[in-house]
Amino acid sequence: MLALAGCAGEDQAAGSQDITSGDCLELPAGSRFPRFGVGGGRLVLSYVMSDTVAGDRLFVREWSPDGWEADSLVASGRQWFVNWADYPSVKPLGDSLFYHYLAYAGEGTYDYDVQYAIGKAGTQVLHSDGIAAEHGFVSSAPLSDGSLQVTWLDGRHTKPAPGAAHHDHGGGGAMTLRTARVGADGEVSGRTELDGRVCDCCNTTTVTTATGTWIAYRDRSEEEVRDISFVSQGENGTWSTPKKISDDGWEITGCPVNGPALAADGSGAVAVAWYTAAGGTPRIQFARYDTSAAGFGVPILVDDQEPLGRVDLKLGEDGTAYLLGLAAAGHPDSAAVTLYTIDPDGLVAARVVDRISSSRGSGFPRLVLWQGEVWVAYTEVEENTSVRLCRVGV
Repeated sequence: MLALAGCAGEDQAAGSQDITSGDCLELPAGSRFPRFGVGGGRLVLSYVMSDTVAGDRLFVREWSPDGWEADSLVASGRQWFVNWADYPSVKPLGDSLFYHYLAYAGEGTYDYDVQYAIGKAGTQVLHSDGIAAEHGFVSSAPLSDGSLQVTWLDGRHTKPAPGAAHHDHGGGGAMTLRTARVGADGEVSGRTELDGRVCDCCNTTTVTTATGTWIAYRDRSEEEVRDISFVSQGENGTWSTPKKISDDGWEITGCPVNGPALAADGSGAVAVAWYTAAGGTPRIQFARYDTSAAGFGVPILVDDQEPLGRVDLKLGEDGTAYLLGLAAAGHPDSAAVTLYTIDPDGLVAARVVDRISSSRGSGFPRLVLWQGEVWVAYTEVEENTSVRLCRVGV
């Protein structure tokens, strides 16, 4: 076990009310891009290390009654694609672990497959198209039958037209959104295209409840409006048609690399958080699903003081939403890792966990709500790159 060390920021982001004082673990030097994984009563944290000698390596540590256990190596390779917005994950699956990473499968810059495995079994390709193209931005959630619902962006139609440069990103058709189930035995079933035209490089998000599965993502219209949409699967197994969460009207010709975050609680309540800069105003928004209206409610404005977004979200059993994101920190090179809370009446409060670099190398901060406590993980790049794992008071 690593010793705990304080890591609260010294300054306050615009709009925040107080500074979070939390206990933090400093993960090994060189660690980056953390993700939490929850399932079957288990909690894990994964991270990546990369260098020219050993290549890319995926590590995981698991929570136990005595605290965080020692790190263990899950997988390694020299042909991985890892960047600040699209990187490996680990999820508990039965008595084992599901993990994924991206591996090059062609000559193009974005020609890579989603490789996955269960435990010590050999890796397999998640998708079945066999085309050397971009596949990534994986999200997953555990299902009641012990399998995982896994979602990804699939670029099988994006290959450049004849005569175009082979390395062009999105030079052919549109990026698609797809999903499938992965069983505890590693078998894939129910591969389904959910949307035939989506934003090329914004993260997806997947949650499951007792009554169905929910997936949110950044859509893309023919007019380059890139708002957040969602699909759901009910108990009958049928997927809904895509529907906008909010009609923001953000028209942007490039991918903002800033996807949404879904959360669900034990009662089946679902909420979503996302970033938009529609109308020239960067902001973080939040909405809860309204079953009577069969759609998400009017968005709550969480932060409109030039935030960077990169959000994550969890719901407490009392209805409180815990939203993590990067807020403005008074300098273009800095960002405030900020925990926003939204109570059931829509009251928003904010606490700063730390101040970090606003660069892409900082990746996306992550949080988990576990046994009544909030844990936050993020990448610090200003000195030696490393992951900080902080326990934040609720």
